[in-house]
Amino acid sequence: MTMSDVSLTPPTPLVSARTLWAKVDTGFWVAHRGGEYFGCVDAVAGGFVARDAHGVPIGRYDSLETAKSSLRSTTHPANASRRRLIDRTALVAATALGGTALALGLTAGALAPYL
Repeated sequence: MTMSDVSLTPPTPLVSARTLWAKVDTGFWVAHRGGEYFGCVDAVAGGFVARDAHGVPIGRYDSLETAKSSLRSTTHPANASRRRLIDRTALVAATALGGTALALGLTAGALAPYL
């Protein structure tokens, strides 16, 4: 056997982690993936709310299947828009806090000679 006969493809897992759903109460489904809690879907008036493994709402959906699929895909439009909103909010908050700290520092520096 020569080196050219050896396949250089990476090994693939024998079992892929599947998302398993369990209905635990009326209007409440819980997802497990690889034996760990993965998220949940809760029926609300007019739709379904999906939450990730940390309990953070991913979004509100019209159908149960759409809500379940939003947990399976991190590239789901609702997940991507939520991530952008969180990033934008953090940037605005950091800018506001930095501006406030700068203003307080300049005020303290200007008032220091009079103390």
